[in-house]
Amino acid sequence: MNYRFYELGNDGRIKRAEVIECSTDAVALEEAERRLLTCGYPAIEVWEGGRRIGAVCRSNGRLEKTPQTQEASTDVVRPQS
Repeated sequence: MNYRFYELGNDGRIKRAEVIECSTDAVALEEAERRLLTCGYPAIEVWEGGRRIGAVCRSNGRLEKTPQTQEASTDVVRPQS
């Protein structure tokens, strides 16, 4: 399946987007975790079509994952500075 990875800035806005092929939602979130370590942004949201898979973000020096399957939403993970 094709997943959209949105790299979010400190303001919660999309700074970069990329389409990545992954076999499952769990694999997509794991890939987002790997990419977060080197992307330079504090958070990545993962979507498959209109379904939000979840987000990963850096908080107080640690990696946090918020899996959340839902239909298209306006919820945004606000990275902590």
